[in-house]
Amino acid sequence: MMANHPVLPGRVFTDPNKNRFHVPQTLGFRNGVPVQALVLQGIGQEPLDAQSVQYLDKWDPNLFYGECRRAPKVNTVHPQYEVYENKTLAFRAFCVEPIAVPMEDQPRVRHVLLFYHLEDDTISVMEPPIVNSGCVQGKVLKRHRVPKASQDDGPKDDAAASYWHWTDLNVGGSVWLYGRTYQLASCDAFTREFLERHGISVGGEIVVPADPYTQEQTRAMQRQTQDVDGHSPSAVLYQGLDKLGRFLAFDRQVLRFFAVWQDPMDPMHEKRYFKVLFYLADGTMEIQPEYKVNDGHYKYPNLLARQLLPRGGLLPADLPSFRDMDCYVAEDLQVGSEIEVLGRRLRLYDCDGFTRDYYAARLGIVQPPSVPTESPAPAPLVQPLPPYNGFGSPEDSLRSCLHLVPRRPCPSHPGPDDRPLRYLVRLNSERPHDLARRFVLSYQTRFGFCTITELGRRNSGREGGRFFGPRLIEKPDSDPMQPQPEYYGPADFAIGSTVVAAGCHFIVVGADLYVYKYVSERKGDFQEELIENLADYMRKEGLLRRDSE
Repeated sequence: MMANHPVLPGRVFTDPNKNRFHVPQTLGFRNGVPVQALVLQGIGQEPLDAQSVQYLDKWDPNLFYGECRRAPKVNTVHPQYEVYENKTLAFRAFCVEPIAVPMEDQPRVRHVLLFYHLEDDTISVMEPPIVNSGCVQGKVLKRHRVPKASQDDGPKDDAAASYWHWTDLNVGGSVWLYGRTYQLASCDAFTREFLERHGISVGGEIVVPADPYTQEQTRAMQRQTQDVDGHSPSAVLYQGLDKLGRFLAFDRQVLRFFAVWQDPMDPMHEKRYFKVLFYLADGTMEIQPEYKVNDGHYKYPNLLARQLLPRGGLLPADLPSFRDMDCYVAEDLQVGSEIEVLGRRLRLYDCDGFTRDYYAARLGIVQPPSVPTESPAPAPLVQPLPPYNGFGSPEDSLRSCLHLVPRRPCPSHPGPDDRPLRYLVRLNSERPHDLARRFVLSYQTRFGFCTITELGRRNSGREGGRFFGPRLIEKPDSDPMQPQPEYYGPADFAIGSTVVAAGCHFIVVGADLYVYKYVSERKGDFQEELIENLADYMRKEGLLRRDSE
């Protein structure tokens, strides 16, 4: 039936005018690996139906494929360990522990920290360490789920056992954990906010009672460390105290001084630095050297091990009892004084803040300020430069003085802002063929280098190009044997002046307008005659008038 229809537009499904039927390429190579490309165009580079906007406006995909089926929404449930990861409720608690000792009639009060881990409903108990408490402290209860049932109830199945939950914890309540009852006294801010957010009213903080045993130990220590008059033993420097009293009063208290020693036999007069430590618990001293990086000294740990130091600094050969010898005490150590240690006289030049506070509060001695130990640095030695020897340029000769192996002078290239000063010069010669030659002298304002370039002329028999430089041009009247001769500068390039370079005499006959601007902007560096000289030339050439217009 379709064969009987004429091939006319509108009566066939294909376009009769279409003449491109090639299939788009979908396989390519990238870095040697075959890659399949997306099909973005159809046959003959026609747009695809799925990507054509006109197709979507004309045809509704739902008419062919039906309504789009969407997956039902499922409420995502996050597990407990994910929601409460690294979140812990912290309570400060205490428990009253009876002591079965006849000499102690008062029970012990143990201060602990109770942690409830929300991610797995476990509990751990930690007891902060207290010095001289007489109890084993640290981890009291390792982290695990704690059942509520007592041990008298007998073993129970885990499924039927009841465990402590965070809803059972509140400030003011109590928790029974394996035979001990902990009273919850307070909690941190996160715990309080968490419980109140879940509808639990948190009670007020409870005052934690002090441990009677710890209080008694503190009072006993104070009684042992005070003399008859009731003054601090440090004010009378160990008077009325035995060895135990010194230890209890001054344990972990060390006076630290900084000392310096200069060996008189050392020709270099090197200074060695030390730390002088005075232990208040037993009056012993320890001296530790201080080293610097690559100072050439073997790093011994101590100059003097911890011991009593007799006055004079020399230990006797028979090592008698130090109690019968006159040893250094705290009053002998002051900033600016000297102590003798093993034949060395160490000068104390400073101390730390604790030492200054101890002397001022306990002994009534004000330590002097720090004493400077570094000697003033000597003036740098300036080696005079030798005179110019006449070989090569002064710059080359100077290089042989600065380096063992002479180096070439580094070429100095002008920067983008270093615009050269250009002058028009001619040769001052009696030969007729040199009168018509013209040169351009370029002066670099940054380095003072001069470059002379000859301007080429047709049929002159001479090719233009660089004639001289770039280099510094010495003045004829300067002494070449001096290390720093005088060189030509912009102040010497006036119109009509003569410049001697490479054995030739050049006469300045012109200049750029930039030269006049450069000189006029720096009137303090140039004479007024030079500025007027350049201004007359610019007016004569008409450059100054055009510039003002």
